[in-house]
Amino acid sequence: MTPTTSPEPQSALRPHEEISAALALAAADRLSAGRYGRGVIGALRWATGGRVTAPITASAPMDAGRPCALRVAEEYRAARGELLGHAGRTVELDFARGVHDTLAWVCGGPDGPPTLTGR
Repeated sequence: MTPTTSPEPQSALRPHEEISAALALAAADRLSAGRYGRGVIGALRWATGGRVTAPITASAPMDAGRPCALRVAEEYRAARGELLGHAGRTVELDFARGVHDTLAWVCGGPDGPPTLTGR
C-alpha cells in the first residue's frame, strides 16, 4: 500500500478500550509477527501509553501516558515519510508500513485495525 493522504488530527482518537483490545489480539499472536506485525504492535502499544517512545521518531512524550491526537498524527506522518522515502530510511520499510497502517486506524481511518500480516 502506498500512502496518499494523511488523516487530519482529531480532537479524540479511537477509544482507549478499542485500541487496547486490538493490542491484546495482536500481542496474543506476536510470535507469528514479522516486521509489519512488529510495527502494528509497536504502534498499538505506543498509542495506548504502554510504550514510552514513539515507534518511528523514537521521541518521548511530554507527559506520561497515552499520546494526544496531534502527536499520533505527527507520528503517522513520520511513518508516511518513511514509506515515501523522505526520511532517509531510518527504520525497516515493513515496520514503517505496520506503524503507518495502524496509526491511520487509530486516527479514525479504516473500520478495523490492521492484521499482523497486513492482509
